Amino acid sequence: MSTVKITSVVEKDPKGDFLLKWEVSPDQEGDIDIYSSLSDSSLTSFTPVTTTKIANQVLTLNPTGSGLREYFILRTAGVQSGVVANRVIDMNNIKNFRDIGGYFTTDDRQIKWGQIYRSADLSSATLYDQEKIRRLNIKTIIDFRSEKTAGKYPILIHPSIRKISLPLLPMDAEKLDAQLLNDNFNRSDAIRYVQESYIDIVENHKEQFGEMFDILTNDANYPILLSGSLGKDGIGLASYFILYALGVPQTVLEQDYMLSNKLIDPVKAKVDARNLPENMQEAVTAMLSVNRSYLNYVIDHINNKYGSVDAYLEKELRVSNGKKNLLRKYLLYNF
Repeated sequence: MSTVKITSVVEKDPKGDFLLKWEVSPDQEGDIDIYSSLSDSSLTSFTPVTTTKIANQVLTLNPTGSGLREYFILRTAGVQSGVVANRVIDMNNIKNFRDIGGYFTTDDRQIKWGQIYRSADLSSATLYDQEKIRRLNIKTIIDFRSEKTAGKYPILIHPSIRKISLPLLPMDAEKLDAQLLNDNFNRSDAIRYVQESYIDIVENHKEQFGEMFDILTNDANYPILLSGSLGKDGIGLASYFILYALGVPQTVLEQDYMLSNKLIDPVKAKVDARNLPENMQEAVTAMLSVNRSYLNYVIDHINNKYGSVDAYLEKELRVSNGKKNLLRKYLLYNF
């Protein structure tokens, strides 16, 4: 069995080209073959694009189709990478829009791309954004915002897309507005507030998470978009539970959670903190960001109270082994 491993990611650059990056371990010389496809349904759909030196480690590729999604595979020394695609989907006005596919499980299976997306608020979506959502073939949007916020900031989507409301109240936009009425609110207060809000989410919104898994275990609902105010807290926990149920390792779960910090700019958020006192600016930044301490706090709580995340999923969210098997059937590649 070969010990060679190819690790690769792809990003979209400002021109709309694909920037493919890779590492081969252990380090070695030689060529690497690049294949691409507009579909990831079968390995036979991938065709050769080019061959380059392993040492180059990066390659810019023009889209061969619409540029919306394209899939790549890299091969060298008789070894093949997983399917690689751009995780972040560029939108005009929708923040933190990304695919949670592509990750590998502890038993070296890969999650399919293009089946579950996550994003921030959709209410400011332009016609371009709405068309892009339609072209991603999204069939179901799960809106985790409160009824009050959803009523204040309604979303417009294509009539063919089903919208399901599963409100997660603690970390909604209206809660942030309320905290800013307290002039003494500071960064430490904000961190404690977010941590306790995460506990509130997992303790008082089990029914919503359970319904989410019911939706996920019906293959007619895919592809699915999970959407919330900033797409980082309730959505972060929802994504964590989904990926955990699929068997994604803890380090990768944390990486996916922390990615929100690269995709949310507090300066451009609906809350304008520039004219607030410094302590309030720091508090706003803490609430508009993600932090490993937030995630670790709630996972420690789950482990202490329920014994493990597995026990919480099974006993509280009704995620049985049968449901996990269905998730793996629908969401993991067979090749």
